Amino acid sequence: MGFGEVASHLILFIAAVIIASSASAIMFVTVQKISIEAGEQGEVLKKMIGTDFSIINDPANVIYNSTLGAYIIYIKNTGTEEILLTNNTLTIILNGQVVNFQSDKVAIKPGETATLYVYSSRINGDANLIVVTDVGVKKTFKFAG
Repeated sequence: MGFGEVASHLILFIAAVIIASSASAIMFVTVQKISIEAGEQGEVLKKMIGTDFSIINDPANVIYNSTLGAYIIYIKNTGTEEILLTNNTLTIILNGQVVNFQSDKVAIKPGETATLYVYSSRINGDANLIVVTDVGVKKTFKFAG
């Protein structure tokens, strides 16, 4: 066995170690990315599942405040997650039109109720109100305008 054969075996061994370590590094990074993505998706799913609310107005007797030019809608958090009541996290659609609103609270914790002032001119006849949260939870409320 000559030095040439030992050198070629040594070079092949070093090359195999480099390739194996590169492959394991790539696999490690890939597994880390998948783990982080799964954690983030889990948090989003947790928030989505835990977000629920009810519109607790009497459909036959929704109050219209003519001074404000707004319908008064009561929303109750029936889920396990806090719901933010801002224009960035809540969308209100009245008879197919996105409308502005204000709330008496910035957020409602589970079990709490908030008042929404939905700005619109007074509607004659039936009205259809849709409230959509930032995680896609949607409630429809039909009432007599």
